[in-house]
Amino acid sequence: MKRLWNAFCMCYSMFTALPCPWRPWDEDARDLMLVCLPIVGALLGLLWAALSTLASMWLVAPLFAAATAALPWLLTGFIHLDGYMDTCDAILSWRPLEQRLRILKDVHTGAFAVVGLGLLMLFSYASASALTADRLRTLLLIPVISRCGSAFCVLTLTPIGHSEYARTEGKGGQRLAVVAMWAIAMAAGWIWLGKPVIALAVETLAYALAMLWGYRTLKGVSGDVAGFALTVSECAALMALANLRL
Repeated sequence: MKRLWNAFCMCYSMFTALPCPWRPWDEDARDLMLVCLPIVGALLGLLWAALSTLASMWLVAPLFAAATAALPWLLTGFIHLDGYMDTCDAILSWRPLEQRLRILKDVHTGAFAVVGLGLLMLFSYASASALTADRLRTLLLIPVISRCGSAFCVLTLTPIGHSEYARTEGKGGQRLAVVAMWAIAMAAGWIWLGKPVIALAVETLAYALAMLWGYRTLKGVSGDVAGFALTVSECAALMALANLRL
């Protein structure tokens, strides 16, 4: 139990910008960090839904939309957004593989990252501006679904050589736990949300397609590629949620 708790605290402090009074580093618990990622997603989703609900009551419509679109980036300290931008630069360069991998590691921001960020902000803001108050509770489950995708892919797919996950050994039990959490989140969405659960299904598909694109283009998975797919899938979920006709 202590090992699992340490893994959760390590995951929480690494993948969020929220205060964490207990910040252990237990190398023996490192392999459980990814299993804790969907649980961290549930906490982020709870804050996203709660703060967006408050924003809908206190702020004018444009500011509410801006806050709702920006909250998942702010709550995570832009860590996944950084991966999204790095991956945009790499995969949209259409260079040979060796150069794409060099671009992925480059600390400088390229034109494709800027364009990709602009499009992401545009679609996220437009989608958030169309959300009604009764759909904001769906935001609780969106980060869970995206992080189930990230955890499963990192535990399953071949890592890029320079990736921080190159030494991660995915075990069958860990992958099964992540799939179980995804299934529980989808079932909860079906029971609790009704038709808006379609947004979670769209998110799952968007994650798979974004990961497939990044994985095939870069010949492996890394934290940046996982952040890219996570960011794209959450935007896709917002777009689907905004376009549902109840």
